Amino acid sequence: MEPTGAGGCSTSQLSNDEQIKLLNAVKNRELTVDQAWEIAHSGKSTVQEASKPDKMLESTPYSFVVHKYNRYRWQKRILMIDFKSRMLCNIEKGIIKKQFKFNSIQSCEHLEGQKFSISFLGHHDYELEATSSEDRVKILQLVNQSIRSNINEEQQKHQSANNTAQINTGVIKEGHIELQKGDLTSVRWNRCYVQLRKGELHFQRVNVGEAGEPLGLTPNLIYLSDGNTSVHKEAENGSFTIITKKNCYLLRIPVTDQLKSTGDLILHRDEWIDAIDKCCLHWKRLSQAQFFGENTLFEVMPATPSRKEPAEHLSLKQLDVLQNQMWDKGEEKEEGKNTSPAEKSPFQTVPISPRPLRIPMPPLPPVPYQRPVIPPPLRAQNSSGIMRKTKPFHWEKVAAEMISRSIWGQSSAQELQLNYPSLLDQFAAQEMVIHSVNEFSTHQVILLNQKVAQNFNIFLKSFPVKVNQLKMKLLILQEENGGLTNEQITSLRRYVPTPSDIEKYKACKDSPSDLHIVDQYMMEMCNISFLSQKLDLILALRELPETIDDLQPLIKQKIKACSQLQNSKMFASVLDYLLAIGNFLNKNAGKEMAKGFSLSCLPKVVDLRGKDRTFTLLHALVDQIMLLEPDLTNFPHELTEFEEVPGDSIKGLIAEVDGLKNEMEKINLNREILKSKNKNSSDVQFYKELKSIVEKHEVELSQLSKQRDEMKKLYSAILVRFGEPQDRDSEAVFGWVSSFIKDFRKVVAEQNKCRLKTVQK
Repeated sequence: MEPTGAGGCSTSQLSNDEQIKLLNAVKNRELTVDQAWEIAHSGKSTVQEASKPDKMLESTPYSFVVHKYNRYRWQKRILMIDFKSRMLCNIEKGIIKKQFKFNSIQSCEHLEGQKFSISFLGHHDYELEATSSEDRVKILQLVNQSIRSNINEEQQKHQSANNTAQINTGVIKEGHIELQKGDLTSVRWNRCYVQLRKGELHFQRVNVGEAGEPLGLTPNLIYLSDGNTSVHKEAENGSFTIITKKNCYLLRIPVTDQLKSTGDLILHRDEWIDAIDKCCLHWKRLSQAQFFGENTLFEVMPATPSRKEPAEHLSLKQLDVLQNQMWDKGEEKEEGKNTSPAEKSPFQTVPISPRPLRIPMPPLPPVPYQRPVIPPPLRAQNSSGIMRKTKPFHWEKVAAEMISRSIWGQSSAQELQLNYPSLLDQFAAQEMVIHSVNEFSTHQVILLNQKVAQNFNIFLKSFPVKVNQLKMKLLILQEENGGLTNEQITSLRRYVPTPSDIEKYKACKDSPSDLHIVDQYMMEMCNISFLSQKLDLILALRELPETIDDLQPLIKQKIKACSQLQNSKMFASVLDYLLAIGNFLNKNAGKEMAKGFSLSCLPKVVDLRGKDRTFTLLHALVDQIMLLEPDLTNFPHELTEFEEVPGDSIKGLIAEVDGLKNEMEKINLNREILKSKNKNSSDVQFYKELKSIVEKHEVELSQLSKQRDEMKKLYSAILVRFGEPQDRDSEAVFGWVSSFIKDFRKVVAEQNKCRLKTVQK
């Protein structure tokens, strides 16, 4: 019997292909389970017909667990993409660290492995790493969807500003081009059908031998709209290069029946270069106009064959303006050596000397006394070659010229006799077994790509696991039981071999002992089934409980704060007093009276002053309450959670929990993949332990989800109670209330002090 829904429709209305598409859409998180169920019973002929992209995108925010590069290390964050508010948010433990409007997103590019970069207008680039290839593909699809909407808006603005006819946003040029794609071991050419539009190059792979074979662009787009893209000729006939902010793509015109001679190939290549160059120049001018503003004296320079704009092309007046803008806007870039490689000044293409100091600094006084330096304790190393190394503490050092005039000039830190053994015990890094590793040599034949081999070889020098131990290490889930560290797993994920790499290593007939160490490890990794899924699974299982423990107290605090605000009758009465006073003032000022006011007005009560400049509207409110209902001055006792409002927001916490639920879905998916393909009886204990851990975390996540739903429901009720819009963020609302309480208490204390002085007199 076919399952039917409430409307009596059967899932058999969809063909097998459509049902598979529906399941893949859920797997790729293009649809939720509920949306898929509705589509299956809607009677639509196709999935696409039932779920238009715009409606799907606006239905709910997308939350992804990512790792963000910040100076020295990768930090776990939530990347939320909200098409309803058209915002991209960077969230850490419920705190929205940064919000970007869609129109400030310039480009999004895949780097290597699961890494990708997002470029913004007026802000440094974000270098991020997704937790899986599926997440990376989905993030790039969503971000590029926002970029495409920016392109359409920019075209409409240009059209209306210049009163021109409708600009052609369709295909400018199309045809077959070959794109060079590199794996870890080899480089090959993939033939694509390419379409050039005003703001993008779209690649469609042709003659794909394997359905899941990646193209190397995810999604298959190169955007030209950020103003940083350029195109260049290559010496080889029919070849050219497209250089973006983060990548360099080598392309060539394929030999066909119509294009056989060298002259035809060059002519066809030059036509493509001219068409692409016109688009790049158009967006470069728009990007520079956006950055410098409409009234700047800086004029857009014509494109040159080189990527860098020579300074001699600028007039002295333009150079002076640009130099001042660079000085005013780019001072924070002075610490360039401490920033991510992505954090580059937008003026890096124009070599400008720094502005000279106008006021010379006085000479520093001589240091009268230099304390002798006590050498730090030597690192302990035993006869087995095990070195005790500690975890580093990354701090920002005080400049050397500032030491003598600060507390650090008199510091006695170097004289302290610390308990070094306890420090070593607490902060010891993973013990490193020093074993022989072949030095990397360009003369030895290595199957792995040379650049990848160099980086992998550097990693292996500090990797304590031997080749024949790797497979067993991946069957240990917890680090304390002898498993790999999170840092080691993260590094290994960057060298997971592709299907073509596996094929190449399996075809190698040499003895593993005769190969270079990097090839030995790669060959072993090729022999581990579903290596990528195992690494993702172990890393996700370790991070999940830590995040749950971090979020639980934050969500409970928000629930308590919401409950207090919802149930406080005294606070509502105070607002009534403020409404009455405000209406009295506005009525006598000839303005309309209000039936209610937004909580955003609360911080403004200290801005309206009377004839006595020290007397504000808040003072008047306190006076009236003390005169009529003095007990209301105690209303802060009902709102104790607002004395110090944390920086996290309900929107951010919801995104955090959504990200955890997505991680749990991936854990279960990888678990099922591994279990269904496993035929080794020795792995039974691994899957038994895995099942126990997953079930435990599912219970914890279920409880956390219930608390999230309670928090969301309570906050929605608060917004209704105070007449606030439903998209109002809790960070703003709670901040206004907290600020009002602090100011109210301060004025009450002042009034009580004045009354006490009056009584004493």
